Amino acid sequence: MTMLAASIAIKGLPMLHLEDKVSFALQCMEDFDVQHLVVVKEEYFIGLVNKSDLLDTAASNHLESLTDQLLRIGLNGSAHFLTALDLFTKHHLSLLPVLNEQQECIGVITQQHLHDSLAQFLGVAQQGAILVLSMSPLQYSLAEMSRLVETNNAQIVQLNTFFDEANANLIVTLKLNRDEASDIIATLQRYDYQVLHYFGNTPLNNDIEDHYHHLMNYLDV
Repeated sequence: MTMLAASIAIKGLPMLHLEDKVSFALQCMEDFDVQHLVVVKEEYFIGLVNKSDLLDTAASNHLESLTDQLLRIGLNGSAHFLTALDLFTKHHLSLLPVLNEQQECIGVITQQHLHDSLAQFLGVAQQGAILVLSMSPLQYSLAEMSRLVETNNAQIVQLNTFFDEANANLIVTLKLNRDEASDIIATLQRYDYQVLHYFGNTPLNNDIEDHYHHLMNYLDV
């Protein structure tokens, strides 16, 4: 998939104008089930109007009366679409305008569309085991992890990391191109990688499955 914000921007949601009434803006938000809408002037982006601000304003007022309360938050179409995720989170948005170099609004990214694009980007629909590893930042080597996985006739198709401040370790999540991963787990452990969790068709060391069978045996089911 193309990873630019412009590639996932959608059209079809109304764009408001300063001369529109508050009542009209609220009706549009109700019709499209959003908490924000884009306000433009001659197609140029002015800002985002928030539903909560509209509810605090007389319905007969024009949006021009809310100019100072508009959110000047937009994303350049040439930006990576993951930047949108950061803006959504920081500003609690229901949609995000995508702008061209002339500051014209060429579309918006909605929460649902961002989630769908993120799922596609991460390949969550693809089959494959997921391993969660913990390691020292100094131990991290993508080349070595790839080599160890590939020695077991598999490949890493997705990798994500974050720093766990509680123990100063790097948490690495690997998505593989196959479901069964017992041999890969064993190889990683031989090289001192701590495997915190795994998800997939790996009966070996599957604590959840073991506990289930022990419970069934205990209940004599």
